[in-house]
Amino acid sequence: MPRQLLPLGRILGSIFVVCLLLAGAARAEEALSDFTQPALRDFTAAAVLVQKNDAVLNKIGRGFAEGYRLRESLIRYKEPQKLRVDAKAGFISVRYVVNGNQKTTQVPMLHISKVKNIAGRPGEAQGMLDSGILTAAFLANSVASRSVGQRECDGRTVPVFEFWFTADKLSRHHLLYVDPEKKLILRHDVDDRYGHPWVRYMLKQPIQVAGIWVPTRLEVYSADNHLAAVTRYTSVRVNTGLSDSLFRL
Repeated sequence: MPRQLLPLGRILGSIFVVCLLLAGAARAEEALSDFTQPALRDFTAAAVLVQKNDAVLNKIGRGFAEGYRLRESLIRYKEPQKLRVDAKAGFISVRYVVNGNQKTTQVPMLHISKVKNIAGRPGEAQGMLDSGILTAAFLANSVASRSVGQRECDGRTVPVFEFWFTADKLSRHHLLYVDPEKKLILRHDVDDRYGHPWVRYMLKQPIQVAGIWVPTRLEVYSADNHLAAVTRYTSVRVNTGLSDSLFRL
């Protein structure tokens, strides 16, 4: 019997289906850990509050608004998970240090020194997350995540991941829109503890320092999309060899 040939349309259709399956498999293999910055050892930046809207900040939360009373701060970070912020509110200086499971807050002028154990509360030790950078140490800190596919952000289609802290039974859920080439966070949505939209961060104007891309404009929005505050990073430095002593108070 003569061999029957498949119509060209069926052949091309089969190839198309296989390609879709392969593409789906490739996306399924994508993980949040693919977008960390393993070359980052330490980070320093001066942060200046460019603008704020107190009404919108208070709508997000009273405690949230308190943080934006600090107009200037020096941020220093060192892997793994060591963070120091030296800030000013008028004539008052505030020091804030996270080192492992210990968080220390000092206000020298008012003779305040408060030490808190944050074991089991990994959300209070976010490290470089607020600066738009993911590190391996952050993801190792009781973080679970999953891909939610591709979504649009500022006219681009980018990978999006949901994450939450497994050590915190009441952990908020977060959505991260990531730049696959520069490996930085473009957008960070946070739900409240009831699963409703709470606050959104947009991280813009990235610059490359020592091979690491860093956003230099951080915008904060309320759940109803009103601009609450804008912070600008200057004097950004990466991998300068920060001393461990900076993170001990």
